[in-house]
Amino acid sequence: MITPDREGAAYRQLATVLRNRIRSGDLHPGHRIPSEKDLHDEFGLARETIRRALAVLRQEGLIEVRHGHGTFVAEPPSTVELKPGDSVTAVGAITVTRLSGEIETYPVGTTLTVIE
Repeated sequence: MITPDREGAAYRQLATVLRNRIRSGDLHPGHRIPSEKDLHDEFGLARETIRRALAVLRQEGLIEVRHGHGTFVAEPPSTVELKPGDSVTAVGAITVTRLSGEIETYPVGTTLTVIE
């Protein structure tokens, strides 16, 4: 349950609830997530609060919007191989800066592997 007096803003609490449902398998990759109306009915939150929570999950790469079809749980991310000299930054998505200077971005949850 999401309450205003609990730690964190309501949109962050909702994002956490949905993130946990995705990670636990309650919401499977490729399946449509509940609509804004359904989330409003379940949690009693304003639509703007729901949209902000969904924006967080989109930024993390956990969900994707298919215009005209709805919002779906994203497929699991690929594995990324890192080479010596590459660096990784994780703030939501994962940013890999290659030794060559090339920058690549991957969704949260991507497995990183260092190869030699």
